[in-house]
Amino acid sequence: MTTKEKLLYLLEKNIGSEVSGEEAAKTLCISRVAVWKAVEALKKDGFLIDALRSKGYALSSDCDKLSEGRIRAHLPESLSEMPIFAYDSVDSTDLAAKRLAGDFSGRALFAANEQTNGRGRLGRSFFSPAGDGLYLSFLFSSPSPLETLNAVTPYAAVAVSGAIERICGISGVGIKWVNDLQIEGKKICGISAEAVSPLFAGGENKIVIGVGINLSNDRFPEELKDTAGSLGVRVNRCALAAEIAARLSRYADEPANRAFMKEYTARSVVIGKRVRLNKWGDMIEGTVAGFDENGGLLLDVGEEKPRLFTGGEITLRFC
Repeated sequence: MTTKEKLLYLLEKNIGSEVSGEEAAKTLCISRVAVWKAVEALKKDGFLIDALRSKGYALSSDCDKLSEGRIRAHLPESLSEMPIFAYDSVDSTDLAAKRLAGDFSGRALFAANEQTNGRGRLGRSFFSPAGDGLYLSFLFSSPSPLETLNAVTPYAAVAVSGAIERICGISGVGIKWVNDLQIEGKKICGISAEAVSPLFAGGENKIVIGVGINLSNDRFPEELKDTAGSLGVRVNRCALAAEIAARLSRYADEPANRAFMKEYTARSVVIGKRVRLNKWGDMIEGTVAGFDENGGLLLDVGEEKPRLFTGGEITLRFC
């Protein structure tokens, strides 16, 4: 990390209290003058840092800028060396992750304040305005075959739901198959997952998980406001990004573990509901009976047993 990011890490670790110039200099192995210069540079970058006479420096509670150091301050020790890329604006965190993927091995996090070319599931545009959301991608490599990794999307839905509830202090985040998170029937988060092919035969599989969370929908176009909701609470986006990364990393540790499907089922907002499934242009109606161990949809269409669907998109039908 740069000196500025190391200072942000230190201030974030001590959020809610002050860090003296002497303490910062000693911790970072630089002079007090260098600390002061770093603080002034960060202020010019838009970070809100209070300088308290005789007490030291503190991040303002109103500071909402993303940074590598601030995110890293909330990560567990096991991810202390994970590369982190924080952007004020980027075309897409997914695209940034794919640009790195190539011969990359390990895990990396990409977080942005704004996306100018955000993409959701099935290549749809994802509205990603500055300051109104948290947009991130988690990249990991795995020696496991793709058939073992095929539950990554439902796992991500569970992981992000839990992270939102823990960090934001809210409850009731539901999952609409397969990857939309909802609160009170409105979408507050979209999730995508994509495998990036290895460069050579036998190489590790690379998976990119994209997450877009609506923190506010005040500036959403009118056509989205009926279906798109938001968290509607103040949140430390750096803490939320780190919590999501930590939870997604657990899947990379144990991709064959399907214990999370119990929670996925409990969070489902479609169990027992009449839905219409768009299966690549074919429309199929039925009642959701449950899911298989990989998150596949079990749909009761009036036959002897429910049919399994592993792709497509459902629309709830309120009869």
